[in-house]
Amino acid sequence: MIEDKSSHAAAPQPKEGVGVITRRRFLSVVFAGATAVGLGAFAAPLARYAYPVLKGQVFARQQVATTAQVTADGFKFDYMDTPSMVIPTSDGGYAAFSLVCTHLGCIVKWEPKNKDFHCPCHAGKFDETGKNISGPPPKPLTKYNLTIQGTAIIVEGIAT
Repeated sequence: MIEDKSSHAAAPQPKEGVGVITRRRFLSVVFAGATAVGLGAFAAPLARYAYPVLKGQVFARQQVATTAQVTADGFKFDYMDTPSMVIPTSDGGYAAFSLVCTHLGCIVKWEPKNKDFHCPCHAGKFDETGKNISGPPPKPLTKYNLTIQGTAIIVEGIAT
């Protein structure tokens, strides 16, 4: 038996308008959101580089180590939520630096054998005073004011 298709009513099609999500509208929203997130992820490091927040910022006075804890490998600590390190200097003293590379914010590593900091991201190098000596970093590592009271190593603010 052959069925008569002319007797069936066609299903109503949704109209374009408010409240109706078409495939095209859904994909447009998804791609626009992904583009906004991508641009934000790209722009945030550039803004941080162009407008550092360190000037005029109040810094805490913090004991970060004792002289016994600092070996040739240095001593890592967090200062104001920034990975940092105290290293022994050639003159028998100590110096404290932020481990955040001034190029794109990678974390540098202290190499006691060479007495320098190395950035694994773009091969930047800094000497034991924090000065940039090779690679793309545009300025030295952030150096902290450091004082020693007895055997306590205390950091307070950025050295000028």
